[in-house]
Amino acid sequence: MSRPLRLPHPQTTLHLYRHLLRESSYLPWLVRKQVDIQIKERFRKHQKDDVNHELTKKRIKDAHKELRRMRAANAGDMPRMRRIMLLAFGRTGRRRRQLVKELLAPEIATTNEELEKHMAETATIMKENRKVDWLDKWDTEKLGKYARMQASVSLHDIPKPELSAKQINPALFIPKENSWGKPLTPQLYRTKLKKMWKLAADKIMPPLPKEEFEMLGALAQGKIRDPKLLLPPPRRPVAQPLDGEIFPPRTWNWQDYAVKPVAIVEKAANRRNKLLTGAVDEHSPVFDPQPLSCHKYTMRSWRRLYQSIWQLCSTIEKGDDKSFKVVWGSPDFMPPRPSMGELEFFRDFPVPEKQSKKQRRAQPQPMPQ
Repeated sequence: MSRPLRLPHPQTTLHLYRHLLRESSYLPWLVRKQVDIQIKERFRKHQKDDVNHELTKKRIKDAHKELRRMRAANAGDMPRMRRIMLLAFGRTGRRRRQLVKELLAPEIATTNEELEKHMAETATIMKENRKVDWLDKWDTEKLGKYARMQASVSLHDIPKPELSAKQINPALFIPKENSWGKPLTPQLYRTKLKKMWKLAADKIMPPLPKEEFEMLGALAQGKIRDPKLLLPPPRRPVAQPLDGEIFPPRTWNWQDYAVKPVAIVEKAANRRNKLLTGAVDEHSPVFDPQPLSCHKYTMRSWRRLYQSIWQLCSTIEKGDDKSFKVVWGSPDFMPPRPSMGELEFFRDFPVPEKQSKKQRRAQPQPMPQ
């Protein structure tokens, strides 16, 4: 896992799709599940689109970028691996929007009281003489409660901005009058309310399913030590052709060096870009040095990555009266055990006796010199 593979560039969409699935097979098991789902859904959704359409060209271009990023992540680029894990566990990207949609979906009325409450809300909409909009289909009470719980927890390295007080309780911070001292029109008040709720929904970290949250917590806390679940599978060897090399021998193009700056010509083989491009620096005096920011993954580094993601995740525990409790990932930080050499250093160190406040006050204080 020191550098990405130098594979032929995919020419067709199907070839690119297979490359993405092959590269995702080298991700850890829990991450690979969600990445495979997203790759397959996107391909099947746009499989019959016009290849010459501008949007299709843009999607293919983005897929090539994601392939390079995934190869760099598998080769040892930890920031890009963390980005893939954020996408897989719904902290950013498409899955996050799906989890937010599930969180904001109103629950079906099961009792007479809930049905009466729903009818009262419908009557209020008719009384205000307005149409049903998207905010009426959101469970704003649940969203506000979840946003307040998230604001009360300190989340480290969160990919979204922090929630403000206005977004936690939008109705309390909307002014009743405009700049001319006149009351707000119902349409303007509704627009401001929708804007604040939308900002709150864009900043929350939606809850995960309980089984996935517990599995992620077990990996983060080191309770699971099975290499098949914690580590990615080993890289399979690349097939070699029988009649030649995968890549033809490179030739020195002196025209580019004569017209363009050297930094632009050798940009692909730069040590900062080698994880993305997989290019070989043939002109270096040490011949193809190691790329920068290339990390060798170990079980400890994987646990740290899982731990950083688990701290941003939560799950909902529902009660009997439709109340819920939000449980956030919080690992137990235990100090490391001392080694034998460190124990020998503290062997003859005197242990201080526990004293009461009266005994400490009775001791004479040293005079300042």
